[in-house]
This record gives sequence, C-alpha cells and structure tokens, in this order.
Amino acid sequence: MKSGHRSLLTKRVREGEKSLTSSSIVGRRAWIAFAGSLLFSLVSCKQAPPSVALIPRACGTALWEPAHAGAEDVARAHGVTVYYNAPTLSNDVQKQIALLEKVVARHYSGIVLAPDETLALRTPIKHILAKHIPIVVLGTELGIEPGRNLSYVLNDEVSGGRLAARRLGEILGGEGTVAILGLNPKLLSLTLRERSFEETLASEFPRISVVTRRSGQASVAQEQEVADELLQSGITLNAIVALSAESTRGAYYALVEFNQTPAIKLIGFDQDLLPPVRNGGLDSVVVQNTYEIGRLAMEQICRKLRGDTTADRTLVEPKLLTRNNIDSAEMHQILTAHWWEGND
Repeated sequence: MKSGHRSLLTKRVREGEKSLTSSSIVGRRAWIAFAGSLLFSLVSCKQAPPSVALIPRACGTALWEPAHAGAEDVARAHGVTVYYNAPTLSNDVQKQIALLEKVVARHYSGIVLAPDETLALRTPIKHILAKHIPIVVLGTELGIEPGRNLSYVLNDEVSGGRLAARRLGEILGGEGTVAILGLNPKLLSLTLRERSFEETLASEFPRISVVTRRSGQASVAQEQEVADELLQSGITLNAIVALSAESTRGAYYALVEFNQTPAIKLIGFDQDLLPPVRNGGLDSVVVQNTYEIGRLAMEQICRKLRGDTTADRTLVEPKLLTRNNIDSAEMHQILTAHWWEGND
C-alpha cells in the first residue's frame, strides 16, 4: 500500500476512534445523569413522610387545640407530618367541606375530622372513602358504619351526661329546677349528651325538674340572647345546664348581665370558658379529653397506613372540672395545647 493511502487510512481510523470515544463519553455522561436522577427520586420518595390532615370543628379553641397537641405527639414518633386547619367558627359547614376537598386534591395520606354537623358531612365522607383514603372521625358519629378505612374516636357522651346530672344533684341538694340550653339535633353527640343527662336526673334525682329546654344557636351572641330571654321569662330557676361551649359562654354572660351568678348555678360542657370556675360564676364544666382523643386518632391513622386493624369505635371518658381540681396535673394534661413543647 502506498504511503499516501496508508496516511489517509490512518487518519480516518483515528477520526473514527475519536468520534467513537466522544460518543461513548456523551452516552456515559447521559447514563450517569439518568442514574443520578433516578437515585435522587428513589431517595426522595423514601424520605418523604406521610402527611395527615387534622380538621377540627374550629381552630384556636380550648376544646380543639389540645387535640392538635395529642396528634402531633404521635405524629412525631411515627415520622408523620400534620396539616392542621379548620373554620374559624364551629358552625361553618361549607368551609369545613371546602377544606376536605382541598386535602383530597393534595393527596394527603389520611384525614382526622371532627364534623361540624352530622348529616351535612355524611356525603363528603362517603366520597372520600370511595377513594380509599383512611379517615378517623372525632366528636360525633355520622351514621356511616366503620370499616377498614373509617373509625371513630369519640367523647363518651353518655358518661358526660351522667357527670352533669350528678353534679347538679349535689349542688342543689337533690331538688330544684333546671333549664337546658344548647340542644342541637344536627349533632348526634349532643343528642346523646342531653338524653343521658335527663335520664340520669329522672332516675337518681326525681325532685329536680327540667322546666324548659332551648335549642342551640349558631353563635355565642345568639346563645346569650336565648339566655337573656329565659332570665326575663319569669320562670323560676335554680340552675342552667348548657350543652355546648357556645351555650355555656352565652348563659354565663347573661347571668352576669342580670346579676344572677350567685343565685342560679351554671354547669357547662366543652371547655372554652374556664376562668369563672375559679370565682364560682361558673360552677363546673364537663370537659372533653381532646388531647387523648387527638392522640388516639393519630395512632389509628398510623395503624391504618401500615395496613393494621383498628377498633371501630373508641370512647374517651370526659372529666368534671371544678374549682377544686382546675389546677391539678390531670386537668393540665387535658387542657394543654403546647404541642411544640413536647408535653413531657
């Protein structure tokens, strides 16, 4: 072969090797970039913690903030993040439904919900269950049977009704008259509460008469108007039992306005107004242990996410808060909302 031909062949071979080497480098770099991206995605997926939405009836209340504390304690232990939000008012059903739609659209792993109303939340919850999202319902049953993705953690309303009736029997000496405020057929929990109170009163304190019953209203101001009207009606009263936080506060304001706090005893439910317990303006409050309710609810969600079985219904005992035990360690734990401090 002539030297010129050999030189040309050598040149083409070298160019081919160079081209092949360059192509290999580009290919190798592309593969490394792809592998790195895949590894990052896998690591990110592995590290991303499950997120659970906690939606109580209202934010910023002494009743529901402890539930947040209990839920956060459990969530931290299980590596779960919590999205906490709720309407500013406990009767804003449409806002609560909108929040549910939001967390479903954002693909949260599970939901803990305290419904504002029983009937209105039934259909939205059924739609969520159809998407196989685990839910734990607090506060009231919905008339939907529990199952793999639905369970209830509830305040024991029957026990709460008994506590109020027996406290009333004690402070009235077994006889007198009482008005019941705050009846709300839209919440099954309040219906059970009122029924238990009246049944216990009738069986254990037959000389205490329920002289009037008033329906619950949408706000404290409206509840106060109901109590104002009652105090001006001429009905002789020894006591008032208020079945909700709103009716408790409304009744207390009315009693103060008419200077009746010494004469008419007030027993409330669902911690919201507590300072008057210290001076006797409010005799006592049947408090929900929402810290424990929130803790148990988050435990159940974590179990559901692992595929474990959970109890269909869990009842948590309420407590009677009085001037004698308001500063006790037990009440401090029930009422605490300082979840960021660890609740040690």
